[in-house]
Amino acid sequence: SIIAVTAAFGMKNTDVDITNQSIILNWAPEGKIPYSRVRVVRSWSVNFRALSEVHQLVTDIISGRLRRAEAETRLLEITRQPKPYPRWVATLAGAVFAGLFASYTGAPPLDAALGFVATLLVLAVTKVLSTWRMPEIFALAAGGLLATVVALSALYAGADITPSMVVAGGLMILLPSVRIVSAIQDTINAFPITAAGRLVSSLVAFAGMTAGIMVAVVLGHQAGAPQVEVAEGITRIYPAAVLMILVFLTAISAAVVQQAPYRLLLPTGAVAALGFTGFYAGELLGLGDWFTPLIGAVIIGALARVTALWLGAPQLVVAVPAMMFMLPGLLIFRGMYQIAISESAAYRTAGLYQLFDALIIIMAIAAGIVLGDVTMRPATKRFQSNERSRGRRR
Repeated sequence: SIIAVTAAFGMKNTDVDITNQSIILNWAPEGKIPYSRVRVVRSWSVNFRALSEVHQLVTDIISGRLRRAEAETRLLEITRQPKPYPRWVATLAGAVFAGLFASYTGAPPLDAALGFVATLLVLAVTKVLSTWRMPEIFALAAGGLLATVVALSALYAGADITPSMVVAGGLMILLPSVRIVSAIQDTINAFPITAAGRLVSSLVAFAGMTAGIMVAVVLGHQAGAPQVEVAEGITRIYPAAVLMILVFLTAISAAVVQQAPYRLLLPTGAVAALGFTGFYAGELLGLGDWFTPLIGAVIIGALARVTALWLGAPQLVVAVPAMMFMLPGLLIFRGMYQIAISESAAYRTAGLYQLFDALIIIMAIAAGIVLGDVTMRPATKRFQSNERSRGRRR
């Protein structure tokens, strides 16, 4: 995008280097002094609507519809406008996402409801800690501690629940699985430095949550709470039609959390539901845990590109919320928990196997989304040419 915009405004011989925290622009005009600019990203937040509008701004610039001063004014308006959903709406959507995702993975209604409550508490606490500029690892550790306390408290009170489902539901919105998928995509697209930075930050985030869960389990044991297996596996309990509805609603709630534009909410849910059909078909055919996510990811990547470009947004605005039902965050969580809390070598080895399985699944999801995007590029060229034609006619 940077190279396209600079070229549109007459800046030739431009090189851009991007990492996960900085952008370096070098311009070497012929016969003139070279120019360099460095921008360091010191803080960030999720705002897919602004990203969509910047994408449309770039499209308008390279189509010749805007002069530089007009583009600068429009960019300033984009950065100053508020997010589409208030903070409380995004928080509530995060809790709804947790409850829906827990139901999708196999949680009964009571477990899903407790996951909803746990998510509200976790998001509130982590938000406060973030405003205090607490490092992410400690904020996520507090979230893991709080979600586990909610589960153990309900179990201690006699509720018939599966603690692992409640903990997973309470932490699902905080799991950095999407960050890992993005890192794998960066690797595929030849941005290894950015990928390495994202992978390291993701591992630190998972370590923080695991540490919080461990502390809660140890304290609960000291306080006389029942001995439970927080990392036990879960299976689905609803038929395919219900699962598709859950995936549809999960993608919409995730899109709200990501501050996606209103016009993309229903299309994102539809893309996720169609991706689930391929994912579920792969399961019925017995293609295995590694290959099945690849099918769903290719479908989501292809449909996300078509849908997003048709509605004036980049592919990831649709693909990220739509793919979240496939993420193996729970598998990673169980693997790290088994490694950290167990004194048995066999149990730790099983945890390593789960981490390896999760990594393979994540790579399949990332590769599938990139493959679907690349496959549909020839079919979506007409969207861009039509936009340019309308720009010329104006």
